[in-house]
Amino acid sequence: MNHTSGILAEGPYHIVFDWPVFFSQLFGFAVIVFVTVKWIVPPVKKLMVRNQDAIRKQLQESAEAADRLTKAKQAYDNAISEAQAELERLRADAREDAEHIIAQMREAADAEVERVRKQGRDQILQLRRQLVRDLQTDLTAAMIDRTEEKVRVKIDTPEAKSESIERFLEELEALANGEHPVRRQAQSRWN
Repeated sequence: MNHTSGILAEGPYHIVFDWPVFFSQLFGFAVIVFVTVKWIVPPVKKLMVRNQDAIRKQLQESAEAADRLTKAKQAYDNAISEAQAELERLRADAREDAEHIIAQMREAADAEVERVRKQGRDQILQLRRQLVRDLQTDLTAAMIDRTEEKVRVKIDTPEAKSESIERFLEELEALANGEHPVRRQAQSRWN
């Protein structure tokens, strides 16, 4: 079949245009486009719209998450600053309480020291009085013992005995006469 009207080029390539094949291919192409537009494009379009909606939703959620993250960061920073302010306030309160407690403890310690000093002074004064009483008692007893010893030594001598007898007699005589005996002479003799 040689169609001279459909020859496009002669030579080694020998290109021939065949109309029935062209129309059949055009018809096949139209069928493919029709099938594609009728049954393939709508589901693909729906799928693309669904994907675009999902992507839009994800972008919106991402933006919301970024906003929430920003708000959370601000809330965290605010909480940190409030916690630091509260910590500083607690530290200041603790310092004030510690200073107050220290002052109270110093006052209590000073009062206790003063009480112990007073009690010690009272005990020392009481011990001093007791010691003075004891020393006075001991001194009195020692003086009485010493005086008694001296008197015994003086009385035991024969001269002292005779003087005692004479003085006794003089006193009796003075009493009998109604006179007061002179005690100075007797005292000077004993000294």
